[in-house]
Amino acid sequence: MTLISLLLVILVERITTKSRYWQAEFYSNKYASSINSNKWLNSSSKSWALILFIMLPVLLSHFFIQQFTGGLLELIISTAVLMVCVGCPNIRATYKCFLQAANRGDLQACDLYEQQIKNGAEDNSSFGQNLVWQNYRHYTAVILWFTVFGVAGALLYVLVRDLENYLTKQKSAAAPQAKFLLNLVDWIPVRITAFGFLIIGHFSNAFSTWLSYLPDPAVPAKTLLLQVSKNAEEVEPDDNNCTEEPCTLVRLAKRNVMFLLVVIAILTLAGWIN
Repeated sequence: MTLISLLLVILVERITTKSRYWQAEFYSNKYASSINSNKWLNSSSKSWALILFIMLPVLLSHFFIQQFTGGLLELIISTAVLMVCVGCPNIRATYKCFLQAANRGDLQACDLYEQQIKNGAEDNSSFGQNLVWQNYRHYTAVILWFTVFGVAGALLYVLVRDLENYLTKQKSAAAPQAKFLLNLVDWIPVRITAFGFLIIGHFSNAFSTWLSYLPDPAVPAKTLLLQVSKNAEEVEPDDNNCTEEPCTLVRLAKRNVMFLLVVIAILTLAGWIN
């Protein structure tokens, strides 16, 4: 049933534009806003308080799904929740606007769209690399957590990701705690995702980078992923075509999602995944 849900969601997500009610950020931001407005998280709050607010909806969803184990209703509910968790229409729309601006030669508009994708990140990553990072955060990581832990896993990752983003923007005292939790939930998925880049890209070029980062718990997930993707897919610099780099890296990210789905399908046929 996991594979069926994934295939249905990926298919529908690719051919439709989701309304805000089918986007995880709509609900997670409301949840984070209520926590923040009631000042339940402040400088004196312990880490367990943030964990409690994250785990409460996760555990509730888990116990609710358990009531329909193995039935058609479980498949419908799981697919619907996954549909909410996967994807980010705003980023897709920004990317399309960037391509349109590039095609008409509007470099100033291209720069504005690049800043939107970067989302305030203070690093030297390129537009294409940031698209790879956003693809991981809104597709690959959610898929991996859903595959292993079902609906509860997908909700856990999305809540940690969105709460960290919201609290950081609000400059909340709990932002460092949320960032630490995000690093924890990213640790294994980002290494699996980067390994996929090795398989579908230039293995020999990227393997040493991936291996050097593999045991290091301090390396940021974004740094690992972008460095491996940079080495796995060579992009020829072209000053006359600013779409070459982002389009090439987006294709790499999409191939990686398809590769992971193939692996999940094989594991499902082998009986390792339900």
